[in-house]
Amino acid sequence: MAEQTWATQQLLTLAAQTPQFKEKALYLALAELTEEQQRRIDLAQGELDGRTWNPSRW
Repeated sequence: MAEQTWATQQLLTLAAQTPQFKEKALYLALAELTEEQQRRIDLAQGELDGRTWNPSRW
C-alpha cells in the first residue's frame, strides 16, 4: 500500500512538472493504473480471506 501511494505521488509530481501533453497523459494514466492495481489487490486479498474463513467449507 505504501509503495502504491509513493508511486502515485511521484507520477502526479512528474505530470505537474512536465510541459509536454503526451508525457503528462502518460504519467496520469500510470497513476490511475497503480491505483487500480492496488484496488484489485485489496479485493483479491479480501476474497481469499473470505474463502478461507467460510465455515460451510470446513
